[in-house]
Amino acid sequence: MLTLLIAIDGSPYSDRAVDYAVARAASTRESVHVHLLNVQLPLAGVNVKLFISKESQQAHYREQGMAVLAGPRQRLSEAGIGFEFHIGVGEPGQVIVEYAASKHCNEVVMGTHGRGFLGGVVMGSVAQRVVQLATMPVVLVK
Repeated sequence: MLTLLIAIDGSPYSDRAVDYAVARAASTRESVHVHLLNVQLPLAGVNVKLFISKESQQAHYREQGMAVLAGPRQRLSEAGIGFEFHIGVGEPGQVIVEYAASKHCNEVVMGTHGRGFLGGVVMGSVAQRVVQLATMPVVLVK
């Protein structure tokens, strides 16, 4: 079985990653299982922890993550591809790699914004971080 992790950030680039996975599943004789992962950045600031309960924070992460995952979930369902979904919280590159390893994924598939080297250096790049940390192949879809 081919197991793919698709990192979903709600951008058109992650939609293309889903399209890639659907096409890949259609072109292989292997069964394909997908893990959709959305990573939420932690709510910042000391005051957040003082004034917002942990339960409220978790509800916020879940609400935001479910909204981002709705389209990809529908697309995989329509394509008849089995999947699970997860919402992580933390530094996206690290969370993506750790989750992929914990689920024994064969590949990580993710969209890239294609900002290039300078844009990646200035703005940071989740894709660059995943490529740096991952022990499994990473497919970047532009």
